[in-house]
Amino acid sequence: FFDCNNEICIERCLERGKSSGRSDDNRESLEKRIQTYLQSTKPIIDLYEEMGKVKKIDASKSVDEVFDEVVKIFDKEG
Repeated sequence: FFDCNNEICIERCLERGKSSGRSDDNRESLEKRIQTYLQSTKPIIDLYEEMGKVKKIDASKSVDEVFDEVVKIFDKEG
């Protein structure tokens, strides 16, 4: 699970929107998407986390650091 605070997610998506041409990459749309995620998806992630089936990665780090963490988890878990 890539864990990243909402503001970092929004800022990254806004930056992506500058080059992607996506009309829905604006702050209002992104905040709505986050609310939908918090209401619909996050409870499921929390349930699986309680069952010990979720590995969290701090996705606020650089792309290379996040990739390294993913590799470590796959190497460890198989």
